[in-house]
Amino acid sequence: MGEKQTATNIDSDLHARARAAVRLVKASGQRYTLAQFLREAITAQLRVIADDYNQGRPIAPDIDPLPPGRVG
Repeated sequence: MGEKQTATNIDSDLHARARAAVRLVKASGQRYTLAQFLREAITAQLRVIADDYNQGRPIAPDIDPLPPGRVG
């Protein structure tokens, strides 16, 4: 079976912009999904954080849930 999927809350404006970006790519004739967009975005941000905070080493998975709530 596939990997476990999770629900993450994001601002509706950010979600709408991501959806619009997916439509732009699809309009060029390429196959592209919101899930693919999110995987690529998360992978890119993991590289940035690894470089900035983990001496360039890959970030190991952490299965412990984060506390609920938002900052900001």
